[in-house]
Amino acid sequence: MRRAQFGSALLVASGLAAALGCTSVIDGKGYGASAAGTGNASGGAGGAASAGSGGGPTTGACIAAPKPMAQRMVRLTFAQLENSVLQLLGPTSVTGTNLEDPRRREFQALFAEGDLVNTQVLQKTVAIGEAASSTLTDRFDTFTGCPAGAATDACANAFLLKFAESAYRRPLLADEKTSLAQLYTDTKSAQGNVADAVRSAVLGVLTAPEVLYRTEFGSAGSDPKTAKLSGYEVASAVSYFLLNGPPDAGLLAAAAAGKLQDDASITEQVDRLLQLDSVKQNLTAVMGAYYGLKDLDGAIKDPVVFPDFNSGVRNSMYTETQLFIDDTLWHGKVADLMTSRKTFVNDTLAKFYGVTYPAPSGSAFVPFEFPEGKRAGLLTHGSIMTMRARTDTTSVVSRGLFVNGTILCVASPPPPPASVQAKVDAQLLDKNATERDKAQVRDTTSPCNGCHLNFDAYGLVLENFDGIGRLRSSYPNGKPIDTTGVLPAAAGGNTVPDVFGFVKAVTENGAFSRCLTSNLMKYALADATLVDVKDCNVKQAHDAFQASDGSFPNLIREIANAHVLSTRSIESNP
Repeated sequence: MRRAQFGSALLVASGLAAALGCTSVIDGKGYGASAAGTGNASGGAGGAASAGSGGGPTTGACIAAPKPMAQRMVRLTFAQLENSVLQLLGPTSVTGTNLEDPRRREFQALFAEGDLVNTQVLQKTVAIGEAASSTLTDRFDTFTGCPAGAATDACANAFLLKFAESAYRRPLLADEKTSLAQLYTDTKSAQGNVADAVRSAVLGVLTAPEVLYRTEFGSAGSDPKTAKLSGYEVASAVSYFLLNGPPDAGLLAAAAAGKLQDDASITEQVDRLLQLDSVKQNLTAVMGAYYGLKDLDGAIKDPVVFPDFNSGVRNSMYTETQLFIDDTLWHGKVADLMTSRKTFVNDTLAKFYGVTYPAPSGSAFVPFEFPEGKRAGLLTHGSIMTMRARTDTTSVVSRGLFVNGTILCVASPPPPPASVQAKVDAQLLDKNATERDKAQVRDTTSPCNGCHLNFDAYGLVLENFDGIGRLRSSYPNGKPIDTTGVLPAAAGGNTVPDVFGFVKAVTENGAFSRCLTSNLMKYALADATLVDVKDCNVKQAHDAFQASDGSFPNLIREIANAHVLSTRSIESNP
């Protein structure tokens, strides 16, 4: 969100607090509103994981010198808001939403909730606050430290000040303390008792802009055109990146001590956080969302063509990929995501893959290593292949677009023009043509070849995996499968014999890791539009990562410490 948008965003968000009788203050400025602020501003849809203007096979030169982004505010996702409420009010304050369920997780930079607060967002936000604050009824004394039925104004105000400071993720400003005290006084006058007034004030805090948004304003230093984020702003940026929730005590203590203003202190906190199970679990879920694992539950297969595909196989596929991602991120190298023959199978999946289950018969997942030339990396997992195929066969186009976008960060092409749609439909219905036959037509026919030459090859190298990810050597009509592919320039331009040649090329030339760096930086910034795979900020982080041991924690460390996360440009305001 740009500086010019601050006023309207704050006006809308402040309506939440204004409706409860309080005035919001952000960065020392009052933004009280007398109206409810439930306008019809619609949130912009996030881009796709494939957004980008093309990665190229090497790190190469970047398109512009690194420069700070504009000062902005970032609205928390609903999952982040709920995690914040849970930290403030405890595990019973939010129930039944399952927003953190990995099988429903969205990749944050691409979430479709938007930046601004519209009517739907307003209603959902207030509902979260109302449900959470209502849980204080039966635990008022234990939670506030004020005796139920005999609580004093002094005790109530002391609690609210401490609560609001935790909720705002920074010390309160003088105007904010005054506003909070006035809210308590007004609600007590209207409701008649301390406990009800405190609950109303808690709701006011939970729905205040200072809670719903995190700021990236900073303050000018030696360069009057740039602002260095405050320690508290850096703490929130790092925390919502790594934890998907508010800063913990360690981050807040570092901010209070005046740290988090240099690379060394930020790295110290990032290294500490990367040791936490909660951070590992969150980032594992983030990567599962990045690869679209939630789509597996919606994959529909023709039971006549694929009678072996059932819920047990589907769930086993999901668990395999989730375990593989988790193990690779924290015990391997980033390149292993594409190249490792190690995985995890249970009895069900072993039978499905046609391999020997390496343990006594049972349902537990155990480590397994595929023989060379059979499977390696995520692209050969049954889950990915199943999601990127049609109901009754494979799809060179779907698989090619997935690789093109998610693995290489090349922008998705537009849909086919109406003038060739009939040909496309006819191809899909031609049961005698193989996927390579269809690709040959697309790649030699204008205007189709203008796009398909850029990604069909990626689908062709995966043709030895059928529509549910089983290995095969021939098509149903008996014709042998040729997995040779001439790679587009974005993947290096070489001719490869199969998927193993492809992943070797894009891991060695840096195309895969640079794309991942770009999209994880988008995730850290909570915006898919602010950096590009060719951006110099991405190049700097990627170059530093490549000079390291190639592990995922080092990639996260370089992104968290990138100056694009901690420095903003100061725009002139009329």
